[in-house]
Amino acid sequence: MINRKNLMLSSLVFATVISASSAPLAYGAESKSAAPSAVTFKINDVHYSNSTGKHSLLSAPFVKNGSTMVPVRAAAESLGASITWNNKNQRITLSGAGFGSIQFTLNSSYAVNAKGEKIKLPEQVRQAKGTVFVPARSLATLMGVRLQWEPATDTITLANQAQSPGSINFNYPFAKDTEGWKGGFADMPVDYDKEIYELDFARNLLPVQNNTANYGLKLSGHNRSDDLFMYLSKGMEGFKPNASYNVNLKFAMYTDAGGGMIGIGGSPAESVFLKAGILANEPLSVPTSSEGSQYYRMNVDIGSQGTGGKDVKVIGNAAKPDVEKDGYQRVEFDYSAKVTANAKGEIFILIGADSGFEGLTTLYFDDIKVTAQAAESGQ
Repeated sequence: MINRKNLMLSSLVFATVISASSAPLAYGAESKSAAPSAVTFKINDVHYSNSTGKHSLLSAPFVKNGSTMVPVRAAAESLGASITWNNKNQRITLSGAGFGSIQFTLNSSYAVNAKGEKIKLPEQVRQAKGTVFVPARSLATLMGVRLQWEPATDTITLANQAQSPGSINFNYPFAKDTEGWKGGFADMPVDYDKEIYELDFARNLLPVQNNTANYGLKLSGHNRSDDLFMYLSKGMEGFKPNASYNVNLKFAMYTDAGGGMIGIGGSPAESVFLKAGILANEPLSVPTSSEGSQYYRMNVDIGSQGTGGKDVKVIGNAAKPDVEKDGYQRVEFDYSAKVTANAKGEIFILIGADSGFEGLTTLYFDDIKVTAQAAESGQ
């Protein structure tokens, strides 16, 4: 993707240590998280602070190739996670109720998440004076912890996600079914040829090596009209009618499209734009007259390919992180917006792929998480 790690993990490439983040919520259940905890590190300073006070390190946090590295044990234990070290394999395993287990191997550029998937890190796991350091922003995403960077003081704070009574969480791993998510297609003729468009929405096993149990949602379509929009959508209830919420959406996408490739009409990776919207009304593909013809168009403003619209924004593209590696790879996305719930107390999530590549695109989506926090007056 267009340097998707920067797009998705924010312009800061900082990485965080892990922690015991809040336990996953039942679908749509209000959060009942434990009291929040936090740890603060300062670049090139051998002291750090947590809920029990100020402590010393054998080696200070540092910046390596643009990534901030933090000591994994100090961070994990400060946030309530457990940590074990396998000297034979040079591997650290972090465990917590909220995230399962995550493995980091010394001198490796990959982490392994609770599902056994390899996740690319922006910098290798390193050791200094017997202290193991991990790159942090990506780890914050893996562990579900919040990272705050203060450039004026060169400090990083990692904190468990504290949820207030006004917060609602949703988590969709697709372990049993589609969990109410819908798939749709737009920007194509109403009388399209089903055989050549090859449209498909289904719950399928994720196409990764040795996977026999991890399911996600498949979206597939062949762009035959110079444009094709494929999307997932879900309505969520339980909000206060006509009240405003700050909503955060996180999800994983699996793609096999390599960056830098050329195709008809554009690249199969960089010309397939990932978009997201958080809306008050249901996004739908509806028949619309256009220059004497009938086309399916979205009833919300999604923009056009690499340009976002009023309701839906561009958040990345379909390129996989490691073009040298065959097969599908996981990419994580993060998007936030403010929305006012409708009169029924509903909001709607839209995740889409807007294609300028005139070929077949097949993507898989998993681990969709939505957190909604009641907005304060004037926010």
